[in-house]
Amino acid sequence: MKAIEVEATVEHHTIRVPPSIPEGSRVRVLLLMEDIAGPPTEGVDLKRLLAGLTEGLTAEDLDRPRYLGCGDLDWSC
Repeated sequence: MKAIEVEATVEHHTIRVPPSIPEGSRVRVLLLMEDIAGPPTEGVDLKRLLAGLTEGLTAEDLDRPRYLGCGDLDWSC
């Protein structure tokens, strides 16, 4: 198997290969692409997103010890 490097721009979910590759050739493709920004967050319900942060957690996961502080403001507590 030979390897060649081709840079292309995707158009209509299609990438053109060089004409030197005969029709019917078996190829193995590795796609490397630059990160692109995600969809705009316009209209995203922030409250729903925050509520979903606890999905999959148990009550034990969410239970925190009650912190009452040190009493007087003293750094040695």
